[in-house]
Amino acid sequence: MLFWYYYFNILTPVLEGKLLDDDDLTLIRAYSLKVNYGLTNDAYNSLRFLFPQAPLDTLKNTEKRIQFLSGFQPVQYHCCPSSCVCYTGPYETLSTCPKCKADRYKSDGKTPQAYFHYLPLIPRLRAMVSNSSYAKKMQYRSKHQHDPTKITDIFDGAHYRSLLETPVTIGDEELPMWFFSDPRDIALGFSTDGFGPFKQRNKTAWPLIIFNYNIPPKERFRKENIISLGTIPGPKKPADTDSFLWPLVQELLQLAIGVSAFDPIAQVSFLVSFLFYHFQMNYKGYFYVACLLDCCFW
Repeated sequence: MLFWYYYFNILTPVLEGKLLDDDDLTLIRAYSLKVNYGLTNDAYNSLRFLFPQAPLDTLKNTEKRIQFLSGFQPVQYHCCPSSCVCYTGPYETLSTCPKCKADRYKSDGKTPQAYFHYLPLIPRLRAMVSNSSYAKKMQYRSKHQHDPTKITDIFDGAHYRSLLETPVTIGDEELPMWFFSDPRDIALGFSTDGFGPFKQRNKTAWPLIIFNYNIPPKERFRKENIISLGTIPGPKKPADTDSFLWPLVQELLQLAIGVSAFDPIAQVSFLVSFLFYHFQMNYKGYFYVACLLDCCFW
């Protein structure tokens, strides 16, 4: 649901006056009210009766319209009902869980027993860098003044300083550029850990979260700036977390080479690149994200 907050605050200003009419903007503002202030579904559905002159619709139709306008589609992947694995990569064609042997499908042989919902990263990064006010915030990294005698942010660390002089390598090919050579390159952080969503704590879920380190420290960990990729649903901890991170790794490989985006400040198109600079998880967590560490962390 955090995506809709991003949509209202980041993508809408880009589209305003170009693709969205007043009715669509009113619909988006009303839905943003629901997301930001926790309106119940019934409360939202009553708005069109309380304000009959406003171009409001049912919650179901509103969500369909916003999804259409944004061009953003969450992706569903089949997963084990106990969250052992997600059926991606080497597990994509399996019909039973390789860990607990549970069937992938229900008795009809067609309906998956469980889903993992993944929220793509690239469309949201494009929306961020294409918004002029947000793009200015993201200049923080490139404008950070390094003082060798102080550590004020991760960009003062020895690892980041060494990356500035390290050429980018994809496979065995060394590209003619260095990490963070473009001031618009993005430093990302990844965080995950299991938590008990219920008081009994006999079930666990694993949120997958991205932090944008290009924005100032005072803002980067606020809820509105956190990028949620989805949640490994549980009820048990995943036996192969890499399988749930497979969609993210595919996007990160694209971003390592560069993805086209629009720079609203310079008014030019460019290739936006990223680097995973920081991981936040407990000691055991590092053993659950091997593919991400191997593919995307230098």
